[in-house]
Amino acid sequence: MIVTSEDSMKLYREMASNPPDAPSVPMKTTREDPYVKDGKTPVSVVRCEDREKGIREAVRLIGGMEPLTRGVKGRILIKPNCNTDDPYPRDTHFDTIRVIAELLIESGIKPGQIVVGDMSGRARGLPTRATMENLGITRVAEEMGINISYFEEEEWVTVEPEKSKWWPEGLKIPRTVYEAERIILTPILRSHTTATFTCSLKLGVGIIDAGERNWLHDGKDFYEKMIDINLAYHADMVIADALRMNTGKGTAPEDEVSPGIITTSNNMVASDAVSAALMQRHRTVRVVDYRTQELTQFKLAEKLGLGVPNLSGIHIEHNDMANDDCFEALLSYIRSELR
Repeated sequence: MIVTSEDSMKLYREMASNPPDAPSVPMKTTREDPYVKDGKTPVSVVRCEDREKGIREAVRLIGGMEPLTRGVKGRILIKPNCNTDDPYPRDTHFDTIRVIAELLIESGIKPGQIVVGDMSGRARGLPTRATMENLGITRVAEEMGINISYFEEEEWVTVEPEKSKWWPEGLKIPRTVYEAERIILTPILRSHTTATFTCSLKLGVGIIDAGERNWLHDGKDFYEKMIDINLAYHADMVIADALRMNTGKGTAPEDEVSPGIITTSNNMVASDAVSAALMQRHRTVRVVDYRTQELTQFKLAEKLGLGVPNLSGIHIEHNDMANDDCFEALLSYIRSELR
């Protein structure tokens, strides 16, 4: 199905003017973190040429998939970046979904317990059903027997995070997100006009409805509103794919680089701090204007207790599967940015 900006914006406006019913539900307690070691959050950095091998090794380095799946009886949500139907590296690669689902199944989760879900953006993204199909994610889900959730087509609920001050009427989130026993995020790395950069902390925009997206983008307090979204749900794992990434303002081929990096962490802030340092290393526009720890997203997230963006709270695990002579220099740079 062809997705156009005109059709997406038309659907977006219709959704914003007809907000979904979203009954209030109690906030869930934050889940215990099975990956923290000696008070520090692990982040794995893997240099590789093969996506599947890289993801598997990155997950293994932080402790494997079993700590996440232990005791799970309900659903596990994989939340990709499906903002538009532009292919990777603009949006999540379909093979990333396949490998994560395979790892979950190998750890004892049934295909029917796995759901991949998102709500695409207004700029040639909606309807999500078409974007997921165009990105190849639908085909992977159907082949593996896992569920697909197009958030705008499903039920919503309203939660009121205690620490949130920028969403006075609470946050509407999909019931699929609310009921998920575990959530895995699969961000890509790139610059962003409003947010400076997009990784996992911005991925939460895909779980709010069109009316709330209008409120987010009204020109006031964008960073504060965006970070507060992450109080509405709990991410259990972040698998960031930087085999390739865009370093410019758009998706021009001349602005694409190939770091050949996969990272995995159990914490959004820790993951994004390493990702931002990687973007710094490759002189990504907007990001390069700041030291990593001075980025507004991290300052706000740390104040809210969402994580620590430096080595006082991060432990880096690593493996060079590509025998890259430059890998140690990259690790040194990341550490210097996070020190």
